[in-house]
Amino acid sequence: MAAPPIGSPGGLVANALFRRIDGGYLVTFVAYELQFAADRLRWDRDELFGQLSIACGLVGARTFDGSVSVGTFNFSSTRARRDRAKELAERVRASKIDFVGMLEEVCQRILEAERRGEPALILRDVPIPDPDDEYNVDEFRFPKRHGTIVFGDGGTAKSYHALYTGGVLAQRGLRVALLDWELDAGAHRQRLERLFGAAMPDVRYVRCDRPLVYEIDRLRKIVRDERLDFAVFDSIGYACPGPPESAEHAMSYFRAVRQLAIGSLHVAHVRQGENNDQRPFGSTFWHASARSTWFIKLAATAPDGRQLTIGLFNRKANLSALRPAVGFEVTFETDRTVFSRVAVADVTELAESLPLWQRMKSALTRGPLTLARLADELGANVDTLDRTVRRKSGMFTRVSDEDGVTRIALVERRTA
Repeated sequence: MAAPPIGSPGGLVANALFRRIDGGYLVTFVAYELQFAADRLRWDRDELFGQLSIACGLVGARTFDGSVSVGTFNFSSTRARRDRAKELAERVRASKIDFVGMLEEVCQRILEAERRGEPALILRDVPIPDPDDEYNVDEFRFPKRHGTIVFGDGGTAKSYHALYTGGVLAQRGLRVALLDWELDAGAHRQRLERLFGAAMPDVRYVRCDRPLVYEIDRLRKIVRDERLDFAVFDSIGYACPGPPESAEHAMSYFRAVRQLAIGSLHVAHVRQGENNDQRPFGSTFWHASARSTWFIKLAATAPDGRQLTIGLFNRKANLSALRPAVGFEVTFETDRTVFSRVAVADVTELAESLPLWQRMKSALTRGPLTLARLADELGANVDTLDRTVRRKSGMFTRVSDEDGVTRIALVERRTA
C-alpha cells in the first residue's frame, strides 16, 4: 500500500498519485500537471540518494523535452528539498504552487516506501508457475523467466546460435531484443537475414557501450517501452564492470539482470586449463548465479570453413533435470546460414563428452548388446557399465537368448 497523503499548508497541494516503477517511484500531482520520478536509489550513511526528474505540463514553464529539472537528489535532506523547491518555482513560474509541500510529500512517501520495502508473502498464496516454464528451440531448453549462460571457446558459433535462438522465439510471437557489446547493428542484421531470409523476425537491436550496471537504467526503460519478453546479452566479458574473476562483478551483473524481470540468454567465454567445459570463464558466481548453463563445443570444421558441427551440453539446471545434449550442423551457404540438428552420439568428437548412460542409450537403440561388446564399442570399463545398468534400472534391463547369453537392452524398446 502507498503511504497516506501528507498535508500541506494552506491546502495548496492536491493529494498525489503514488506508485512504484522499475525499481523507482512516480509521484504525480494531477491538478498541477507535475510528475516527480525517483530512480537509481541507494542508501549511503543512512541517507537516501537517487536521481530526481520533474516533468511539467503547465503553460509557461521552462522545460526541456517536458522536464523542468533532472539531477541527483538527497531525499533525506530537508535543505535539499528547500533548494530544489526554489529552483522549481523559478522555472515553472507558478507562484501559488507550494513546491516545498510537494517535495515534502514526495520525499516522505518515498522514504517510507523504501523503509517498508516489499511486503512478505505467504508462499502458498503465490501463483504456481506454468509447468511448461521453459523454452525449447530445437531441443535446446532453458528457463523462460531466468538467466541462462551459454559458454565456449572462440569459433564455436556462440553468438550466431544465440541470435538464431532469439530469432526463433521472435517467430513464435515473443518480443525479443539483442543487447550487443561486441559487433554492430549492420553485422547482426546481415546474420539475421542469413538465418531467416527476407522474412526476418522482429528482433530489436540495442547497442551497449558501457558495463551492464551502468546501462541498466536505459535498458529497464527499453524493456518497459518495448514490452520485451526476452533478451540476448552478447557478451558477458564486455558487459562486466571489471575482471570477470571477481565474485562482486558477477553478482552485480546478475543483480542488474534481475531488475529487467525478463528471460535472458548470456554469451560467455570458456576458462583455460583442465575441466574448462564445466563452468564459464571467471568467478564461480557466474555459474552459481545463472539458473541454467550450457557448454558449447566445436566438433569439426570443413576444410573450406563453410560447415561446422557443434554440440551443446547442459552443465546446470536449477529448475529441471539436466537436459540431453544437443548437436547442430551449421552450414554457411552463399546467402544463407542453416542450423540443422545432428545426433550428438553420432559425432565422435561430441559423443565423448556425453555422460556414459547417454552413450549407452544411443548404442543400444540399434539392439541389445553384451556387456563386453558394449564396453568395446564405448571404450568403457565393464564393471562401470554393469553399475550403470543397475543404477538406471528404469532405462536398462538384461535379456537372455535361447543360448543363455545375457545382453543389455533398453527398457523402452522391450516394452514397446
